[in-house]
Amino acid sequence: MTLKRAHWSGRLVRLGLPLAATTVVVVGGCAPVFRRVEPLEPHTARPSLCGQAAAPVARSRSAEPVVNPVATFDTAWSIIRRTHWDTTYNGVNWLALREELRPRAAAAHTRGELRLVLSEMVGRLRQSHFAIIPQELADNDRSADTTTAGQPARGGGGSLGWRFRYLDGAMVLTGVDSGGPAWAAGVRAGWTVQAVDGCPLAPRLAALPDDPDPRHVALRAFQLASRLLDGGEGDRIAVSLTDGKHRLQTHTLTFAAAPGTVTKFGNLPPMVAHLEWERVRQGGRTVGVIRFNTWMPVLSAQFDAAIDSLRSADAIVLDVRGNLGGVGGMSMGFAGHFVDTVLTLGTMHQRGATLRMVTNPRRVDTRARAVKPFAGPLALVVDELSASTTEIFAGGLQGHRRATVFGTRTAGQALPSVPERLPNGDILYHAIADFVGPTGTPVEGAGVLPDHVTPPTARALVEGRDPALQAALHWAATQVSRPPVP
Repeated sequence: MTLKRAHWSGRLVRLGLPLAATTVVVVGGCAPVFRRVEPLEPHTARPSLCGQAAAPVARSRSAEPVVNPVATFDTAWSIIRRTHWDTTYNGVNWLALREELRPRAAAAHTRGELRLVLSEMVGRLRQSHFAIIPQELADNDRSADTTTAGQPARGGGGSLGWRFRYLDGAMVLTGVDSGGPAWAAGVRAGWTVQAVDGCPLAPRLAALPDDPDPRHVALRAFQLASRLLDGGEGDRIAVSLTDGKHRLQTHTLTFAAAPGTVTKFGNLPPMVAHLEWERVRQGGRTVGVIRFNTWMPVLSAQFDAAIDSLRSADAIVLDVRGNLGGVGGMSMGFAGHFVDTVLTLGTMHQRGATLRMVTNPRRVDTRARAVKPFAGPLALVVDELSASTTEIFAGGLQGHRRATVFGTRTAGQALPSVPERLPNGDILYHAIADFVGPTGTPVEGAGVLPDHVTPPTARALVEGRDPALQAALHWAATQVSRPPVP
């Protein structure tokens, strides 16, 4: 949720983004990891780094000397002590932790050494939406401007035109966009990534920490693969994959420009926001399908336009798989396209304050004409990488029985959070409240359980099937009461 506090000089509070899908690497909380910021020179082959992440990273300042590390440590510790909604700090003795870690912070000689101490501190909370963002990442604004969003994505992050997920211990392509570099090379959904630039992926996946929650393992695997399979427009990468007939193929692919718009929010690094929609014929019905990868203001007008375009559809499906969150307040406006009354999507509890997230029924379209919110069947498709604002939106509409949810259980990372600048220039990204859905159930940890659990399988993907989306389309088409149109 976008809020302002007067004494923060316009710094924005928001609800969303567990920091797993924007740009380069930080640690803390529920293992948030960014990908690259700085592109390689165009049309250059990347070196093979089998012991490291092969993707380029931002120009690090970790080796630089740190000035007055204790001031930075004390500031970060005090902010969390003052703003954490749980005065037991999730079972952590916050005073004792200060006594334990402060001497190590005082002994830090470099920015990197201090970051390790700070990351350990926020990691002890074992909650999402806590991270230390290096200054060089937060201030990387060559690709976007906070006040002039809407520029095409260029240079800051390329695309191979595919999506992948961790399935049965391997990284499997869950979608390949026609017209993208991977599709042009003959790569298809259901194929398994075996190696990147000659470096086998399986040992890296096997070395990931064990976790009783498979969603955490899937997120870490996704983060690892995202770093290895990252590049800027014009970069080349060699990827070995097993195809649908278990044959090993190696393709050298050139990154294209990532579709979408580069945007930046507050102190957070730039990211690419993308939204698309289409009409699908299903059982004599017309079902609108909208996909978007983040909740950023730059997409608001696009979502409104998509709804206007699909008002005549029999039903709508929102595919928010892989949408890791964003500005929480947008969930209220987006939900207003589908409800005709004010409903509570959920409630956030800060220390000494409570705020309800309520829908805003949309009664005019993009041309200021009077309309009613879309009243037809609504389905949502989610997965383990649907997080934060996405979970607030999905859980809220599901709780009011306005939407039926398909896919797999969501990430369970839904805490209101804010980025704040520390004395050393780094950003402390920290949660400031908990959140419960409309039924009073916490979303953090539990996530949103679909009404119809429909996980992907490599076999289905190879056969060209998308079980979750197909189930959602079938359900949506069969909920329409009027006769189908041939």
